[in-house]
Amino acid sequence: MSRRPHLLSLLAILIIGMFPLGALGGGRNTPAYDGQLDFGAQLLQSNGDCLFVDGNVTSGAFFQDLRRLDLGDRFEYRKHGKIVTQYPDSLTTSIRVVGNQCGPVSGNAPSSIFKRDSYTLTFEVEWKGGLNLSPAVLSTGVAHCTGFNSVTVPDRGFSIPTVTCKLTVNAKGVPLDDHLIVSVYAPSGEQITRLSAAP
Repeated sequence: MSRRPHLLSLLAILIIGMFPLGALGGGRNTPAYDGQLDFGAQLLQSNGDCLFVDGNVTSGAFFQDLRRLDLGDRFEYRKHGKIVTQYPDSLTTSIRVVGNQCGPVSGNAPSSIFKRDSYTLTFEVEWKGGLNLSPAVLSTGVAHCTGFNSVTVPDRGFSIPTVTCKLTVNAKGVPLDDHLIVSVYAPSGEQITRLSAAP
């Protein structure tokens, strides 16, 4: 019997328990952001490896009590009854990449991301307004990544490695309906995924 379905189910259960997602709120027209924007969770498979990727965008209490109203041909954003048109001066993104072995367990870390504890990820950050993309600027210039083996799976002989990377993005003057796009690249230069978040 293949171990793949069992391991994928195990990974999903562990991840849901470890990293609860932000509240989605009450409908498309009046979402509640619970203090953050979510990138949305992804389960990626490549060459027998699995990667779970999720993350969020925060900026102090900016997204707390923020509401989006559908006015037909456009959205309007309000906070405490006042119209908000731009992001705050800076945003902090937190991106988690969690590894697991989809195929037979070999005892090795499942991706080059986690080999030799290097956790070498690179990022490209952009703003998307309509169909137009423009580069976003990192306030600190670099991403800060930390990694660890988060869960040891009993009787399977391996643990689940995790890396979390934080980026601070300059958002001053950016319209609130623009999407923040983050492309994530492996040490080999291969694109792992592309994340998008917007109110």
